[in-house]
Amino acid sequence: MKKLEKLDAQKTTELITQILKEESKGYLMSSCITEKPRAVSHPMVSDFNDYVKDNLNIKDTIHLKFQSRLYKNFKITADLVPNKNILTQKQFEEFEQKSENGGFRFWDWLDTNCDNGYCSISKPIFNETFDLAYVQIGTVCGGLCGGGEERIYELVNGKWIEKESLGSWVS
Repeated sequence: MKKLEKLDAQKTTELITQILKEESKGYLMSSCITEKPRAVSHPMVSDFNDYVKDNLNIKDTIHLKFQSRLYKNFKITADLVPNKNILTQKQFEEFEQKSENGGFRFWDWLDTNCDNGYCSISKPIFNETFDLAYVQIGTVCGGLCGGGEERIYELVNGKWIEKESLGSWVS
């Protein structure tokens, strides 16, 4: 299992690093990124695991459970995104609490502290051979401003290629 976790971590870093570069003027252009995905829209499906399994052609249910666990527990770290400010779950909880108590305006704080709102990227979910991956990316630039996509990437000749956009959202 440790060998598989190491391979997963390597492929996750590879793909996220590549997507961050490719999206530096797109969905991920903000100077701030969330520790856990927030600017993503989950597909309107009855079973997310079945949805991912079908889109990545995963046959091994143990592998799917392993990927699902890693996906749920994943957090963005500074070594993964050295040029971005990470907004933590704790900060969002504090923002919500301050807002409820009155006087705190999140969008004003965001404008002051983050260029172009904030962005999010999910941990990739990989198939058994680690050559197909499902990823969600998105950005929030204001109360009614944002967008995102869910994508399938394929590893071709050592480079991740966007194979398909499964869906997108805009606000």
